[in-house]
Amino acid sequence: MRLYPAGRTGRTVAGDLAVLALLIVFAWLGVRVHDAVADLASVGRSIQDSGRAVAASTRDTAGAIEGTFSGAASKVQGVPVVGGGVADALREAPRGVTDRIRQSGDAQGSKIVRLGVEEEKRTYQLARLVGWLTFLLPALVLVAWRVPPRVREVLSLSVAERMLADAPEHVLAARAAYSLPYRTLHRYTRDPFGDLAAGRHAALLAALADDAGVRIR
Repeated sequence: MRLYPAGRTGRTVAGDLAVLALLIVFAWLGVRVHDAVADLASVGRSIQDSGRAVAASTRDTAGAIEGTFSGAASKVQGVPVVGGGVADALREAPRGVTDRIRQSGDAQGSKIVRLGVEEEKRTYQLARLVGWLTFLLPALVLVAWRVPPRVREVLSLSVAERMLADAPEHVLAARAAYSLPYRTLHRYTRDPFGDLAAGRHAALLAALADDAGVRIR
């Protein structure tokens, strides 16, 4: 199987390399777009931090309330007879309220954290989608434009090489003289039919090889 036409190998290879280079550029752009969108996931992480801060703040508030009552209990602890009972009552007094404060804060904080996690997840999904689209859309257009003609060219070269390999020289020369465009023939000989009649086949074979993109032995 012949991949590149004889005489035009450099130009065809350059075209293939250009396509490969463009695919690499498209992939790089896809990665850059993905990373740019993925940076927006910091919003989701900030929301999560806010949720944790809400929970921590309510716990601190509940702790401060309990600390206030505990401080008051410490002051009355030494009062004779009733000091111990009053102190215990003061320490227990805020428990119901502070427990509800903690529970409410934890619930609100957890809800906000879950929202942040979902936001971060959606951002990464969007980043992957946009990144792939940035690469695939131009890549598919480029491949659809380049690959089918190259496949047809390779198949045509392979068939031509197989058919022309063992054909008699005078038959190939006649095909060149009778079938090739005059512009192609003129690049190799000014008298194609005279060359054919005289048995001078070299120029005709060269013209045929150039047109077919193969080498003729």
